[in-house]
Amino acid sequence: MDVPRPLTVPFLALPWIVAVCIIVWVVVNRVPPSGIFTASSTMDGQSAFINPFLPSERVTVPGPQADGWTGQRITGDPTYMTTRVPGPYERVDVEVEFRPLHQPLLEFGIVRDAAGLDLDLAPMYAETLMSSVWKPIEGGFARAGADARTIASGDTRILATWDATTSMPLMDDPAGEPIETKVSLRGSHDFYLVPADGNIDITFGIQDVNRNEGSTTVAFRVFRDDVELKRDAAQTNASKETAMGKVTEHRIRLDGVGRGVIRVAFQATDDVFIRRISTTSRRWVVGPRLVFGDVVGYATTTTPGIAWTTSRHLVAETFHREGEQEVTLGDLRVHVEQAHESYRLDRIDTVTDPVRLLAPAGDIRFVGDGWFALREDAFFEPKPKRFTDATDPAREGIVAVATPFERPTDLGDGWYRATFRYDIDPSMDRLRFVLSAPGIASRMGAVDIRHITVAYRRPALSFERWWMILRQEVINAWRRL
Repeated sequence: MDVPRPLTVPFLALPWIVAVCIIVWVVVNRVPPSGIFTASSTMDGQSAFINPFLPSERVTVPGPQADGWTGQRITGDPTYMTTRVPGPYERVDVEVEFRPLHQPLLEFGIVRDAAGLDLDLAPMYAETLMSSVWKPIEGGFARAGADARTIASGDTRILATWDATTSMPLMDDPAGEPIETKVSLRGSHDFYLVPADGNIDITFGIQDVNRNEGSTTVAFRVFRDDVELKRDAAQTNASKETAMGKVTEHRIRLDGVGRGVIRVAFQATDDVFIRRISTTSRRWVVGPRLVFGDVVGYATTTTPGIAWTTSRHLVAETFHREGEQEVTLGDLRVHVEQAHESYRLDRIDTVTDPVRLLAPAGDIRFVGDGWFALREDAFFEPKPKRFTDATDPAREGIVAVATPFERPTDLGDGWYRATFRYDIDPSMDRLRFVLSAPGIASRMGAVDIRHITVAYRRPALSFERWWMILRQEVINAWRRL
């Protein structure tokens, strides 16, 4: 039977119409005119744009959970989530619905580099600051009787900081002859010094242990608050052998810096050790990271790691069997009995003066919420303590916390919603996010994640911008080949 021609045309055109509609739908979704592309996931592993949290040993299998909800439960720290970027965008908003279980503090952020070392973390949740005892103020949170002036004062006795900076106190000491201190510090450290008669003069004795062939570059950066005053570098002695290099000296001197606190950032790989420090500054401290290195091949006897600190919470970790030892912090004792495991020291006393930290075998790393003096008489506090998962404000006399933290939205039944915003590189096709839950394994806590929404943003589409986006899409595709 012949089909009338007027009916034939629509049937023949239908596949083309469908194809055009599909192409338009793809283009509109790939290049939305509004400049906003949104993807969401219930963390069941089904989203094409949002992947579940990893590594698998720190999370549950995504999807239905044993207690009747859908998502993922996080039980270790840290965990990572990747998302696929649907084109060239300039900004991303991440909305997370979560429920903390026996976990008092959370941070969320984006990983800026492929090695996973450049983390842009931000406060996500703090059980303490969710309490009605604490009220939001300009620049952070405060207890009754305190206000924004407390934060502005920078008082190290009653103020803590969480992802915030405060101005250093104005300090100065009389000038004197340099005092040398023998040390064994490994890798990068931050040194805080009080000027001597308005000047800074510090000399480092550095040594390359030559675990890698060739010389190593060591960087020195000097800051007042966050303003860089000087940048310098040095080369260690190159060697093609396994023997240690010679101890060489590098001097940092700045005249006329005036009153204040100066930070000297010593930046180096773990192949570089500081063996001695000589400075005219009578008060100087290190922190919050302190790594006592070994002396094998440099000295015939073990050098114990000794420091004085007001830190109330420390995490200790060694990376070698030789670093397994009993560590003491004041009256506290903990036996570091296995390499690559973290051991906590949490003080519950009310002592405000510095207490002695002793690691008799050295070869151990400490991260604290305060500062470390390698000479007892050199101790001072350059800025307030860090607010951590173990901070107890009432016991520690803290009445204000300087922080950009904003309370997440309370969704009921223990669930919260927090939103984060990041500028991103339009050439990136994947983003990696990190959720940090410090101490979660030791306290057998958990964090439930039931929903994540990711919104990519750029200016609304115009004809000119359409060509710019198309060009960037082609460049990105070429790079992926």
